[in-house]
Amino acid sequence: MTDILVPTWPLRPHAATPPPPDWRPARRLTLLMPFHRETGATFARSARAVAALDYPAELLQVLWLVADGPEHAPEAERAEAARAAAGRPELDWRVLRLPSMSPKGTALNHAFPHADGEVVAVVDADVVPDPGQPAEAVWALEQGYALVQAEEVGEPGPRLTSRVKTAEDTVWHASVRGLARAAGVHVVAGSSVYAWSATWDTVRPIRSDDVEESYHWSLRLMSDGATTGFLRRPSRVSSTDRTGAALRQRARWARGQLRAVAVTWPELSPRGRLLGAVTVGSMAARAALPALLAAAVLSPRARRAAAVVVLADAACVLGARRSPEYRDRADGLAWALVVPWHLVGALAVYRAAWELARGERGWHSVRETAEAGPAAPDSGEGAPR
Repeated sequence: MTDILVPTWPLRPHAATPPPPDWRPARRLTLLMPFHRETGATFARSARAVAALDYPAELLQVLWLVADGPEHAPEAERAEAARAAAGRPELDWRVLRLPSMSPKGTALNHAFPHADGEVVAVVDADVVPDPGQPAEAVWALEQGYALVQAEEVGEPGPRLTSRVKTAEDTVWHASVRGLARAAGVHVVAGSSVYAWSATWDTVRPIRSDDVEESYHWSLRLMSDGATTGFLRRPSRVSSTDRTGAALRQRARWARGQLRAVAVTWPELSPRGRLLGAVTVGSMAARAALPALLAAAVLSPRARRAAAVVVLADAACVLGARRSPEYRDRADGLAWALVVPWHLVGALAVYRAAWELARGERGWHSVRETAEAGPAAPDSGEGAPR
């Protein structure tokens, strides 16, 4: 939710220039890929993505994480079938059955002891990394970074909601890179993220009492002064046409981030507190949008304030839109509707505050699941923001 009134231009450069043509990875890499109540189509899609990765097979470990137990046996069977159908028997590719998959932090805590890579990545179930992304990540880490992340580009569908959501996601990525350049702080996403095993050790055990484990990583890494960066090669991620589901997911992100700032504030360094303050300030600005527009009907002063906020938000959208690498991710109508979508998104902040006050910690997903059709409230990941 750190995506409104945050600089989107200039963007922070990528973590490293492309590796030399004769460079080849020499580091053992582990991919941790959590699956929770996934359909066979999701497993098949992920399997194709793994099979396409351009990384030395003898150096790649892929761990598909699923829940253990008789009630989850069909999901494990779907995983094994998709893995076998991918046709990569030379890979160290296993389906790892874990005691618990919810929340995601719990699953990762169970999985990390099985990861033997010098570099470990977390990639969500519905994410398709660019085939060359793992090699680029290892190259970037070798240039002195502790952690690098790839952008996850939404796949815009034919309906307007998914197209606008793709444009909004692009603005978020631009705001993260702009914030990193302007203030030296980085909101680390929960997927398509690669780090040295030693870096992960600094944030383990991962918070398992919250739904925004990656934002806890962000605060901790910024407080520790970690050097983080961005990759050129993106991932593709499934999008949604369901407006309500998208808003519920944003409410989960906002709730988790607000709680993370509240419970960790005393132990944060100035750099960590700066990230927390920017996040809370950005949410406050988003929540203020509808109130200012409503007040503008009666008060000239409120009209000026509302105009300033709306124009500032529009400037941030245009900052992302002007970048050649982002311009074509969405059509013109979708870009034009990002500011109105931010206005609708204020509902997610209000819902987050309500859920936080009630002590709720469940998940909201935008994806369909094998058990429930349209995603159930406690399932799915999505890239936390």
